Parts: sequence; structure tokens; C-alpha cells
Amino acid sequence: APGAIGPLGTKEMDVNLAIAQSVERRLLKEGAVPLMSRSSPSDEVSLVDRPRLAVEKKADIFVSVHNNFLSSGKNPFHGSGHGYSVFYYHPHSLELARAVFGAYNERVPLPSEELRFGNLLVCRLSAMPAILTESAYLTYPHQEAMLLDSSFREKAAQAIVDGLRAFLKEQRERQR
Repeated sequence: APGAIGPLGTKEMDVNLAIAQSVERRLLKEGAVPLMSRSSPSDEVSLVDRPRLAVEKKADIFVSVHNNFLSSGKNPFHGSGHGYSVFYYHPHSLELARAVFGAYNERVPLPSEELRFGNLLVCRLSAMPAILTESAYLTYPHQEAMLLDSSFREKAAQAIVDGLRAFLKEQRERQR
């Protein structure tokens, strides 16, 4: 399933993949070994299979890249701060979520929603520290247009990488 589709016709799965591929390129440059659940727009991997693959491949960290959409019947003009958010479930994922959320605060030119506890399958089933990022809302045409702009996607990808780097640095310092 393509996930959410914005007013301009943008498929969430396409922009998610573009951001994830940018994260992958950046991680490779830093000497990391990223594992992707999808490698092309036609790949479809179920939510259950994503954390299972991470466990099977002995991943150290799990990041699920998404973009948000207001559910049907929600007033898009009610409330404030519709922008990026980062979700975690297990306590061992909180520091990773904080690090990535802090990097979004520095890099992504949208309102901050908040760091969120969320009973989300991909975060719940992951044995390693796991988060789910929501970079922008496809609901809003101006944010959908931002997601179609490669420079915005690069900012979101860099935020994820900066957060991962900060988290790993903190982990190393604690082990000393």
C-alpha cells in the first residue's frame, strides 16, 4: 500500500524512500552499514517484516522513516505546530529518540510537534533501540511541496544522521 497520498498526488511511500536513501548515502560515507527494508519504489515490505529483518540482520539501531497525514475527519486548522515528530516505545529507545528529535530541531524548518511515546508496531517489535520519524505532513499542500523538494528531504535525512551520530557518541562515552 502506498500509505498516505497528499493533495498534490504525492505518495508517502515515495518520499519516505527518497529520505531513507539519502540517509543511507550519508551513513555509507560515515562508514556505517545501513540495511534498507526497501531498495526501490516497487518494493513493499509489511510492517511486521521490517523489525523482523532488523533482528535477523543483527542491526544495532532501527529507524522507520515516515511522513504524517491527518486522519479523515480531523480539522487541519485546529491546533498548532503541525510538523515533525519522533516516536519511541521501549525505554531503551528514548535516548535515540531524543537525539534524533534534537537534530530535527536544528535542521528541519517546520514546527516541532514533540517527542512522542507511541505504541507503534515497528517500534514495539524491535529488540534494538528503535524510532519512527515523521518529517512533515502530506495533508498540507505547502508541506507536501517541501517533501517534493530534494533540499528539504536532505535536511530531514541529515537530521536523522546527526541524531544517530549524537546517540552513538553518547553510548561510547558511557562505556568508557
